Amino acid sequence: MALADPSLLVPPGSARMLAERGFEVRTVAKTGHTVHRDDFDGFMTALDGWI
Repeated sequence: MALADPSLLVPPGSARMLAERGFEVRTVAKTGHTVHRDDFDGFMTALDGWI
């Protein structure tokens, strides 16, 4: 899961819970809901190894 930082949709507690359940949670700093538009290069870096 790639998250904005700060994420208004997935609070830190929920992100930790997802990580504890085996999900890989990655964040892209200083982005909003549309991470790919706010920082395309950061978004693509966050996807490294997934695609």
